[in-house]
Parts: sequence; structure tokens; C-alpha cells
Amino acid sequence: MIGISKVKTKPLNERISVHAKSLGFDDIAFVSAERLARVDDFDRWISEGRHGSMSYMENYREVRDGPKALESWAVSAIVCLTRYTAGSDLLENNLRIARYAQGGDYHEILRKRTQSLAHFIHSETGSDVITRATVDTAPLLERPLAEISGIGWIGKNAMLISQSLGSFTFISTLLVGMDLVEQVREQADRCGSCSACIDACPTGAIISPQVIDARRCIAYLTIENRGPISRDLRPLIQDFWFGCDLCQTVCPWNGEKSDMDTDEHFVVRDVYKTLAPADILTMSREKYVEWFRKSAIKRAKYEGLKRNAAVVLGNLRTGLQILLSAFELEESNLVKGHIIWAIGQFEDEHAQSFLKNLSEIEDDPYLRDELEYILGYG
Repeated sequence: MIGISKVKTKPLNERISVHAKSLGFDDIAFVSAERLARVDDFDRWISEGRHGSMSYMENYREVRDGPKALESWAVSAIVCLTRYTAGSDLLENNLRIARYAQGGDYHEILRKRTQSLAHFIHSETGSDVITRATVDTAPLLERPLAEISGIGWIGKNAMLISQSLGSFTFISTLLVGMDLVEQVREQADRCGSCSACIDACPTGAIISPQVIDARRCIAYLTIENRGPISRDLRPLIQDFWFGCDLCQTVCPWNGEKSDMDTDEHFVVRDVYKTLAPADILTMSREKYVEWFRKSAIKRAKYEGLKRNAAVVLGNLRTGLQILLSAFELEESNLVKGHIIWAIGQFEDEHAQSFLKNLSEIEDDPYLRDELEYILGYG
């Protein structure tokens, strides 16, 4: 009883912080729900069309000003960071997956973890305080909110960078309908004159510090984009099958932190270690469900993942026979169009003969357009 009494004498914020660490969060910060978060920058980004086809980002503008705009009852916000990986994005069979997606689906894992933190607050306060956990799904500008809290700063690659954790972190937020003492830290922008992320981006997606043109970003092109990948950008995608970590990999703030322990929920799944791009191109829908169950990779959808695999095989100039066979069996014209492009990357008589013969019989407008482009008829 004495021990419990001593614990209860600690300030609520401190008790919440201690419990958050026990749940697996690596850092947390408390900030007023009244705070605004770079909404002018967001509006400008949208007006310039840099969100590409992500039209959902145009929705609910009236609630994006801050936590209180999203939930009128919100008084405080708790920003939580969870480090997610320390490995490589290139796996054993040449399948390159952005580190955040190599393990379990962070939405589900962190939502449960953040809800557990909410339950702790309820039990500690003894009141029916309202809470809402958000993990990258609500119209809340989470990175700017995290920056306001002082838990990190927005780097030139538009990622949140923590001085102690780097940028390979997930952000989850808990809105709370009670006053938790705001403890905003002094956090300066520590990027300085460094331009490593800007210089490393193969598609030039970082058009200026902290401004990303999603239409050129490999992460957008391979995940959010539902249509054809622009032909001029396909070669620049290189072997990035799902997402891209380049702008984080080269960041000096991630250097020595690459050796930090990884949350067990986000370590690479064994099945991904055995998969190759060719396996993805030829996978059935049943395999898609089996391999990517409860995975963030499903965000790119079945056709998108196969489309990406075709581009990777074309860039690597490997698996010609697989590409030829896959074309005959494939039902999706989106995927078939990218297979045509991939086959066209081979300086091979058989490949060119296949494409020329196909051009004489193919009547689908989109596939004909891909054929004319790759054969130089357009």
C-alpha cells in the first residue's frame, strides 16, 4: 500500500509518461489541443495539386486546423512516437520494402496501444474523460502537431525527426478531454545546411525544403497511385517495389540510430524474406491475402503490387520469361501495360519480336499506347 501511495503522488503527466513507455512507446509529449499546425502550408500544398490523386486529403478541411477543430471537446493532445525498424529495406530475395511496412500493420498495433494508454488515463483520473486515439487515419496534421509539441522537428524531407530517435518512427495521437499540463519542449530545426535527402531523391520529389510533390515521390507512385506510373518516372523507381526510404536512409540523424532495438511488432516478416519481385507479379489473389494479411502493404492493392513488380523487373532487366508468361495470364490491363514496358527494357530479340507481334493484334487502346511508346511508334 505504501508503494502505491507513493506512485499516486506523482503528477498525472509523469504517471502517463511512465505507463506509455511500459506499453512500448519510445517518447511522448503533451500539448494543448488549441495549437494550430502549419495549416497554411497544407492549404498551399493542396492548392498546388502536389497531393496528386489523393483527393481524400481535400476533404474535412474545416477540422484540420488542430485537435480541437477535429474534436470540440479536446483540451489536450498526447503525441506518441514509436521507433519501427533498424534493418534494411532490401530483403534477401531482392524485394525492396519500405521499413515501416515490413512487419505488422502499424495502424492496428498502435491504435490498440494508444487505446490502452487512454484506459490508463481513465483509471487514474477516476472520471469519465473523453478520449480519441488516432493513428494516421483521422484528418489531423500529425507531423506538424508533433513538431509543435517539441518532440521533434520537420526535416527537409518533410519527415518528423527526433533528436533521440531519428525519423524512422510512427506517430500516434491521443486526444484527451481534460487539461494535461502542456510541456512543450524547445526543439530547433537541426537540419542546418544539410541537403542529403534532397540530393538523394531519385525523382526530385523534394522540390524545396519540407515540400514534397507526391506526384514524383516513389512512395506515392508505388502505394497511393492507382493508375499507370508515369513512363518518365518508371526508370527512376529502380528496384523500389513498395515505398521508398532513401531520404531517411541518408539522413545523418538516422546514422548511429540504425543499431537501436526494433519493436518486435515491426520486425520483418519471415514470408517477405523469401519473396522475390517475380513471385509478386505472378501471385494469385489467394496468395495476396495470405502474404499481406494485417499488413500496411495491402494499401497498394493487388493490381498495384503487381504493377510495381513489373516495373522493378524491367529496371533490373531480369525475369524476361516470367514477364512473357505473366502477360498471357494477366487479367488486368493496368498490369499488362507495365509488363509491356518491362519487356521493352530488354535488348533481346525474343522480347522485341513478342512486342511487335503483339502490336499487330492488340486492340485495347491503353495497351496499344504502351506498345507504340515502347516500340517508338508514338
